[in-house]
Amino acid sequence: MSPPLSFGSLFKRKEKKSPQENQPGKPDLSRSIGTGSEIAGTEAYSVKNNTENTLTISNALDVLKRMEDEKAGDLYRILIPIRQSLENTLLSMGRIAEEMENEKVKVEDEKFRPSVESSRRILVSSLKKESSSDFPVPSSIPEAKKFQERLQSLMERLGDVSGSHSKLLTTFMKKHTGKIKGEFDVISSLERRTDKIMEDFEEDKRPLMNCITVLTKISQMVDSILQQKNELQKVEGEISRLELQDQNLAKELAGLEKSSDFESTAKTIQELKLAQEEENEFHKYLGDLFSPVSRALTKYSYGTSKATSSKLQILMETPWKIFEQAKEQKNHDRVQRTSSQTGDLESYGSLLADVHKGVSTGKIKLKDSDKTIKHFEMIIDSLPALKRRSELLSHRLRSLEKKKDHSIISTAEDLRRKLKDNKVALDNNRLYLERLENEIKEKKISIKDTARECEDCLSSVTGRSYVLEIGIER
Repeated sequence: MSPPLSFGSLFKRKEKKSPQENQPGKPDLSRSIGTGSEIAGTEAYSVKNNTENTLTISNALDVLKRMEDEKAGDLYRILIPIRQSLENTLLSMGRIAEEMENEKVKVEDEKFRPSVESSRRILVSSLKKESSSDFPVPSSIPEAKKFQERLQSLMERLGDVSGSHSKLLTTFMKKHTGKIKGEFDVISSLERRTDKIMEDFEEDKRPLMNCITVLTKISQMVDSILQQKNELQKVEGEISRLELQDQNLAKELAGLEKSSDFESTAKTIQELKLAQEEENEFHKYLGDLFSPVSRALTKYSYGTSKATSSKLQILMETPWKIFEQAKEQKNHDRVQRTSSQTGDLESYGSLLADVHKGVSTGKIKLKDSDKTIKHFEMIIDSLPALKRRSELLSHRLRSLEKKKDHSIISTAEDLRRKLKDNKVALDNNRLYLERLENEIKEKKISIKDTARECEDCLSSVTGRSYVLEIGIER
């Protein structure tokens, strides 16, 4: 048995060499892919247009797409012989694996045979498995990239298996070592060439894709402007509608306010307002009238019933309600007579008389009792006149409220509300219109620079000078 050799891969990745470094007898499978300027002048990219050097965005994208398709077609055609050579190499590698499987291995010491046979089985199985790998003909750029990635993966797996079993190859199966290494070298060469072809393809395609990106960008900008112009027209239409509606509402309100019914109701409302002011003044007068006796009323309330305490509270805080309660009780009694007269004005008069008596007799002690007594007498004496004044005010308010035409007031208020809402809507739409106009103006300024960028990239990629027709004012 030969001296043991250190493990080392027979299939090491080599530094990339120029694609021209072909194997003897192997065709040169890599070639440069034509540049955009070389193919742009062909008939395939001529554009029929009224103006020979004018292109719409859509036309320009079509031109670039056809150029991209042709470059991709060139790529597929270049990869076909590489794929064929790879297929042949894999078939050859499969035959070598079968020879290795059938060969009888000679070992000087039988105790090493099990490990040698095991190593051979693993190696043969791996080679057969890799030789049956399927590499479809690429028909798209993603498939071409997948072809490259699978070829790289294949080379790495072969490198691993050859490294793991190099001792078997170099020691016990020497006559197959050269064949296997030769096939491995072919695959390595094909992998390097594929990498170079894909690298050249991506490099050559980059200006074209950059140009497509810029054209797509300007296309989106144009679409955005057109959408905003449509929106602007809608807003202008809405403003016109609101302005007309505003005129009609104002005209309708003016006509209503000039009508005799409205003038009469407006006069009634003014009278009602004056009557309400007079009622408020009356309430204030009563509050001032009862204020000087509030202390006496408070002391009298100590220990009284809940009903009496409630009446005293009204006298101190809202004395005008004694007349309102009297009227309410009177109206109620017309429907149903009751023995209870708690809401009648006489009961309040009696209660005031009782408190007056308490102060006069000294039962309710106050510092200024004399003034309070006189004030009680004045209030009690004034009750009939105050009652008549309250009734007159109430009657006047009811009459004016009944005379007021609620429907015409409601109509006028509705028209004023609509006018107010209309004004808010008009202001909002005018602000929105101004914003749209400013945005469109800014985008038009921006689109000029982008259009020049598009024209420059078209010139660089196609080798021809074009003026881009973008469909809006520049």
